[in-house]
Amino acid sequence: MKSCHSFWSRLAAVVAEKSCRLTYYRGHVIVRAAAWIAPSIAAAAFAAVAAACHDAAGPFSVGLRLAASVGFAVLVAWPAAFLVSAAARVIVHVWRPRQLVTTLTDPGGGAPRLAAWLLALILGAALLALLTHQVVWIFWRATAFKPRSMSLALGPVMIVVVAIVVLATRVAAAGIGAALTWFEGRWAARRGGALLTPRRVVIAAGALAVAAGWLGWHLVLRRRFAGVSFAGLTFPVIALALLVAAHAAWNLDRAAKLRRIAGWSVVAIAAIFVATALWARQSRPTMVLGLWGADRFSADAIDLVYDLYAIRDDVPKSDLTPAPRPGAPRRDVLLITIDTFRPDRLRVYGGPVPAPALASLAARGMVFEWAFAPANMTRRSMTALATGLASPRIRGRVNGWALRMDPRHITLAERLRAGGYATVGLFCCEGFWERRRRLGLDRGIDDLFIRHDGEDLVAAYLARVAARPPDAPPTFTWIHFIELHEWAGGNPDMAPERRRMYDDILGRIDGWVGQLTAATDGLPPERQPIVIITGDHSEAFGEHGAPFHGSDLYNSQIRVPLIVAGPSVPAARVREAVSLIDLAPTILELAGFQAPGFPYMDGRSLADLITGARPQDPDRGSAYAATIIDRYVRDRRSALVDGHWKLIHQLGRWELYDLLSDANELRDLSLGQPARLAEMQALIRARWQRDRVSPF
Repeated sequence: MKSCHSFWSRLAAVVAEKSCRLTYYRGHVIVRAAAWIAPSIAAAAFAAVAAACHDAAGPFSVGLRLAASVGFAVLVAWPAAFLVSAAARVIVHVWRPRQLVTTLTDPGGGAPRLAAWLLALILGAALLALLTHQVVWIFWRATAFKPRSMSLALGPVMIVVVAIVVLATRVAAAGIGAALTWFEGRWAARRGGALLTPRRVVIAAGALAVAAGWLGWHLVLRRRFAGVSFAGLTFPVIALALLVAAHAAWNLDRAAKLRRIAGWSVVAIAAIFVATALWARQSRPTMVLGLWGADRFSADAIDLVYDLYAIRDDVPKSDLTPAPRPGAPRRDVLLITIDTFRPDRLRVYGGPVPAPALASLAARGMVFEWAFAPANMTRRSMTALATGLASPRIRGRVNGWALRMDPRHITLAERLRAGGYATVGLFCCEGFWERRRRLGLDRGIDDLFIRHDGEDLVAAYLARVAARPPDAPPTFTWIHFIELHEWAGGNPDMAPERRRMYDDILGRIDGWVGQLTAATDGLPPERQPIVIITGDHSEAFGEHGAPFHGSDLYNSQIRVPLIVAGPSVPAARVREAVSLIDLAPTILELAGFQAPGFPYMDGRSLADLITGARPQDPDRGSAYAATIIDRYVRDRRSALVDGHWKLIHQLGRWELYDLLSDANELRDLSLGQPARLAEMQALIRARWQRDRVSPF
């Protein structure tokens, strides 16, 4: 019995000893792991908070808004900076660069082999960049830039390219090393000391790399990236620089206790900012959407972490249903927008293209001779048309070539759908209407169909008209054709003989318009839609030295056709100036609703003019257009049409034109008409003040 008891006692003692050792080992490992991770956590927190504060600082970011903006940026940047820090420290620990430098340093203190390797790496990087460019260019030409084919072929080819670069780098390092070793030996023999010391080599290699990058950018890359904005790189560059600085400070031998206190204080501050952002998401969704509308890193963080439409659903908002107009009929509406649409090419506007379908609509409807787009590019004019807001008052962020609207904006289609309309969108381009991109123009459209070819859009509309049941609700249909935008294939040659290419495509689009209107002509009278045809902007043929569009606000880029036909629309030519932002309130009233006024819409309804309820007044009409500075636009321009006068403010100067006698804007009257200039300046400054009013 005693021996048995002794056995179990010894066994318990052994188990206890092993458990203590294992516990100590685990605790020791945890402590060492925590000690190793702590610098990365603290340095990442410091870099994220400091960079986020720099990014969020501004006149509209104060108090809770500033704290939430910083918090969202830290929410994403902190983990990212930690991963970068940890990965860099692991790489440094494995490669041990100081030991590598020691192995490449001669007993006399010279490091010609280190210099050779660094120089060979710089040359290898340049060679890799050059070969990559050539490979991509070759595949682009061979496949007509088919992404799937290129992605399959690039992998094997780039493996070969990298192998060639690695071999070339090794050969170059050996050759350069031999030459520098001979030179270093001669130098040491004459001067009695090493020239290529490790410190000098590293500094010189860094300077050479910076100089090579600077020359490559200014001599080769800069002109190829002229239209690309690198503003978004500011935050990561600052964060990386601060991350390196934080690690350098952490590794100092002095003030270890103060270092730990500062590190964990920064971690606590970062945690407070993140908590503020999470609270704001739940309690201040409107403010969060406003932060998203700012062009800052916090907006990217919000977009990465959250579903913007889900945030929008949490915003307390009034009913979208527009107020009905008593006794007003609910008419179908067919809105046709044609990209890059010049009025003076149509015979209806005095041009050479007969366009019989458009001429037929014009003969039985209303032709607006002075209609203006609110901007000279699609992303600004389409969003203005869809919301009824002047382009400077539309909040959002550039996404590709499109504008991703602030989710707080309410579109015309949303209002009509809330009022009982079926909404159909037949569009050319995924880049502007694809739902997955959440750009906003798709909101309110139940039946969305996207095809690049206009024939497919026409066929889709005809199929929907044929399948529509008699008891279907009234329908709002929006069709957009892209073909005119591609007329020149990017060739800036604006020779008169080349304009036939534009006219030929315009004739083809007119045929499609004829098919669309023919499908509606056979419908019962109560189903006859109001047809509205216009363009998102115009297209310069070299006027004022500019081809295409997007560069100025002369008529050649913002004057567009506008034809309205349908039930209760009299045949007339209207000389009153109008804007495309007038279409949203106009369509709402033609559909039987009351349009909201300012600040929810800037446009004025033309329904009374279109239905003949009031006479036109050429001196009453007005239109306003502006360019917005973004990644593709470098300066702000504004234009205001009041009656037959047009004022343009661009590049710091004023231009005044009388459109009745000078439709092509060739004679600037700003010096000869000082009273009219002062009156127009007062009007446009009032619009600038209005632009600052929130649309929400």
